Order: sequence, then C-alpha cells, then structure tokens
Amino acid sequence: MLTLRFASLLLIVFLTNLTLAADAPSDPFANPPSPAFASQTAAPQAQQTNISMELVLSGLQGSRALVGLPDNSVLVAEGSGNISIIHPDGSAAGPISGMPPMRSGEGRILMDIAADAYFAQNRRIFFAYEAAAPSAAADPIEQVASGILSRDMTRFENIQILGNYPGRRLASNSDGKLYITTIGYFERRSEVMDLTTYTGKVLRINADGSIPDDNPYVGHVNVRPEIYAIGHRDQDGVLIHPETGELWTIEHGPMGGDELNVVRPGQNYGWPYVTYGKNYDGSEIGPTEWDGVTQPLYYWFPSLAPSGLAMVQQDLFPGWQGSLLVGSLSPTQGQFLIRLVMDGERVVAEEHLLTGYDRRVRDVVETTDGYIYVLMDSENNAEAGRVFAGEVLKLMPR
Repeated sequence: MLTLRFASLLLIVFLTNLTLAADAPSDPFANPPSPAFASQTAAPQAQQTNISMELVLSGLQGSRALVGLPDNSVLVAEGSGNISIIHPDGSAAGPISGMPPMRSGEGRILMDIAADAYFAQNRRIFFAYEAAAPSAAADPIEQVASGILSRDMTRFENIQILGNYPGRRLASNSDGKLYITTIGYFERRSEVMDLTTYTGKVLRINADGSIPDDNPYVGHVNVRPEIYAIGHRDQDGVLIHPETGELWTIEHGPMGGDELNVVRPGQNYGWPYVTYGKNYDGSEIGPTEWDGVTQPLYYWFPSLAPSGLAMVQQDLFPGWQGSLLVGSLSPTQGQFLIRLVMDGERVVAEEHLLTGYDRRVRDVVETTDGYIYVLMDSENNAEAGRVFAGEVLKLMPR
C-alpha cells in the first residue's frame, strides 16, 4: 500500500540504480551525502572525559542486551537465551530459569529483553526470541512474551506469549505500551513498505498483547494494526525519552547512513528508497530526501554500526546529563562507546570512549545510581586474531 507519489519514487530509484550499477565508484566512501540541515552529521568532537572502568562479568557468548533494574541490579542477556544478573555489590548469578519456550541451538535465539516501565510494582520482563518450529521442516517462530521475575531473582514465572512478532529491540513505556522494532534488510527489503507485513517497522502493542485503539492504522483494511511507523532497516537500540515519553532509536544503515531517529506515529522513515547510505559497492540507493519521509535527527557516514542506546539521567559523570550513549560494532570504522551531547533534538558534539579497548560494544545502560554498564560483544574470528568472550564493564568517573 503506497501513495502514488511514493510509487513514483520507487520507479526513479529503480532506473537510477540500473544506470549506476554499470559505473559504480571504486571508492565506496566517495561523494558522501549532503545533510538536510546543519548539525545532522559529523558533529564536532567533545572534550575527552576521564573515566575508569571495572570488569564485572566475563565469559559471555553472543552478547545481546543489558537491562537496569530499580535496585541497581543489571540483567545480562546472551543470544543462547541465558540471562544472568549482576547485583549492586558486583556479584553475579545465573542463568535465571523459567525462560519462554525458545528453540534450541546456536546463534541469536534471544534477540532482546526489556523491563516493564512499572517493574518496581509488577516485576515484569519482556522477551523477543525464536521459538521452536511446529515441525522439523518449518522455520522457527518469532515471538514476543512476558514473564515475572521472582523476588529472589532466580526464575521467571507466569510466562505469557504476547504475539508472533519478529522483534529486534523492545521498549516499555509508562503509558502501558510496548514498542517492538523489526528488521527490513537483505531479501526482505521489498516488504518494508508493505503494510500487510511486520518487516522494517516499529510495532506498538499493549503490555497484555492487545492492540492499542490509538495506533495510527487501527481500522484500516488490509493493514497490520500493530504498525506504528514504517521505513526502517535495522533499529538496534531503543529508549523512551524520560521527558517526552517518545520512542528514540538508532538504526543500522547499509554502507553509511546509520541514523538517530525520534519515532512518531504513522511516520515513514524512508528505507529502502530514501537513505543517507549507499550500496556496498559504493553505488547510490536513492535520494536522501523525499516529500513525506521523516529525516533522521543525525546520521553517520561512514557507518559506525550502532547498537544499544541509553540516555544519561543522573549526574555522577559531570556534564553528561542528557547525553545519549551508543555502542559501535564496526570492524573498520571503530569499536567503542559513543557519547552524543544533545541540545533538545540536536546533536551538538560527539565523544568516542573506550577506543583503546578495541571491542565491539553491543549495549549500554545507566543504573539509577548513575553508573554506566557496557556490554562487550563476543568475537570468534581466529583469522583476524580476534577471539574474545563477551564482557560487562562498569564505568565510573575518574
């Protein structure tokens, strides 16, 4: 379901790509895109912060997510489905039992976990994962579920399946809504603008799995009513803004074009036809602007492969309040923690932290006492000499 104007864009992009494919530039970073407004990219470097770090957990495989809890404990999720807990005193325990019925095997089975906005009252945790297929020949079922973390933090109880959703990242809002991001790249790009699919969308459901009456497409014929926004490639970091209650996300571009967005109802964010990124051979994908397509607040070119997103709310680190923290996974452009200095919805400076550690940052979270926990990814690339187990670092001001 597309407007006539957007359908015409598809034709333009198709014809442009046919022309460029025969004469793609040899340098994929040649001819970088021009920003739509000042401060949309390449913010000046912030003054370097002196921090110290402490290793609090190691031996992780397939690092996936961190969740800070009200008592300053931190949940740590691995792709296998194991969830451990780091207590405020630095001790760790796990794995926590009672997980939803996930498929067995290796790889990214558990995609994300999130705490309910009212966890202190209801102790509810949300999960996005792959469940076992009904038959050996079928693909796994992608599901989102909830469960209650026991008071002794050793098991999940009262598991409830909320729906068969291909969740990438999850965020719970204080209005009782759960946001679910989904992936829309590779062979599924053609489905991103199709409102009968969940591909490349932000979905919004109630915490009990029902559909909110005020979702933008509720009541439309042949449209998934869970859809909240469209035109996304891979949103790998989410947060609920503490002042506005809006969903903020960071998103992987293709070759360049990683984005920071505020996601608003019914908006189209352009992928796969409008992007600041390029094809991996350096050829153009499409325009960077189009009528009816929402611009990112900020983008990176080349890509830093952003993963994980948190906003600093405490004052433990001087000058950090209101900053965004973003992980970087890029093997070529840098593997570090990014701090974005914000002025409202404008990025005014960028700082790269943990650059000397040279590890892929998968997720980041601030606890209520102001400490920052950073989840390092595991790697298994013997040819490149990069074989590491995943770790959790605790950052402190120096």
